[in-house]
Amino acid sequence: SVVQVLKKLSQKGKTVILTIHQPSSELFELFDKILLMAEGRVAFLGTPSEAVDFFSYVGAQCPTNYNPADFYVQVLAVVPGREIESRDRIAKICDNFAISKVARDMEQLLATKNLEKPLEQPENGYTYKATWFMQFRAVLWRSWLSVLKEPLLVKVRLIQTTMVAILIGLIFLGQQLTQVGVMNINGAIFLFLTNMTFQNVFATINVFTSELPVFMREARSRLYRCDTYFLGKTIAELPLFLTVPLVFTAIAYPMIGLRAGVMHFFNCLALVTLVANVSTSFGYLISCASSSTSMA
Repeated sequence: SVVQVLKKLSQKGKTVILTIHQPSSELFELFDKILLMAEGRVAFLGTPSEAVDFFSYVGAQCPTNYNPADFYVQVLAVVPGREIESRDRIAKICDNFAISKVARDMEQLLATKNLEKPLEQPENGYTYKATWFMQFRAVLWRSWLSVLKEPLLVKVRLIQTTMVAILIGLIFLGQQLTQVGVMNINGAIFLFLTNMTFQNVFATINVFTSELPVFMREARSRLYRCDTYFLGKTIAELPLFLTVPLVFTAIAYPMIGLRAGVMHFFNCLALVTLVANVSTSFGYLISCASSSTSMA
């Protein structure tokens, strides 16, 4: 089950926070700690075994062979027609937990954490929960995983680039340095630039608009800076935007019969790569300036 998978993750040192309603007794035993809330207050926080002792202490003994999760939900629920009695019972449980040792230790821990110096204090007065490098590394890793999760998109880009390069190469195949050949080479170079420009602009025009709601939510939570998000996102996609010009130039350059020589080829490759990345940056600019994908 999903809970069992999350349990294995927690055993590997990951922190897992899960919201669940009325789990089975088997799943309930998988939790290391549980947090029970009622009427906006904390009714209990601790291990499942501690919960049994606590509710027994406040006079709510869980019956034998009964699902503890169902029992706690019933005890902390406001029963229609018995609202006053239910709320009094809930208040009693929450009050008892508030004066318990667990609650006092938790308050002391929070007070200690609040006195600690924050990791980073930007000029605007906001506190981030991690250093700049930690933010950048986390965003870069997440963006890289997003790229890896879409291998079909990468394959389509490469196949599209290959087919366009072959098509242009066949149209301008084997040009000579004659008057007609020079004109044809000018046309081929124009197609080089236009293809790299529009292909990369349209590939990046919706990058940020599609993730805008997630970015706004996480930025408000002070999880990372705007610059770390932008750098992590762009660097994660940089290998693809470097590979596309290489594939395109490697195919079309020799087919057209452009100037022979390794240095001339790499000069052309450098120019095409610069054009591609400038176009990519322009696409990022449009994406950042647009509030939605349709507007972009």
